Amino acid sequence: MPTIRPWDAAPLRRAFAGLDPAGLAQEWLRRNLAYRNDYAAIMTTGKADAEAWRAFARRWGLRFPCRP
Repeated sequence: MPTIRPWDAAPLRRAFAGLDPAGLAQEWLRRNLAYRNDYAAIMTTGKADAEAWRAFARRWGLRFPCRP
């Protein structure tokens, strides 16, 4: 993979060109260190109950599809 210089945004535009807004948000979020640390904290504490997930989703502005 070629090095991307700060002034050369063309490779980034190509990489994200096919994403809709939700896809772009997901790509940004999964690269966010604070989000990853928050997720890891929930997973390692064993506190993965429904309220913990609701609080996590609220903190990060996440919305999940409802079950049918």
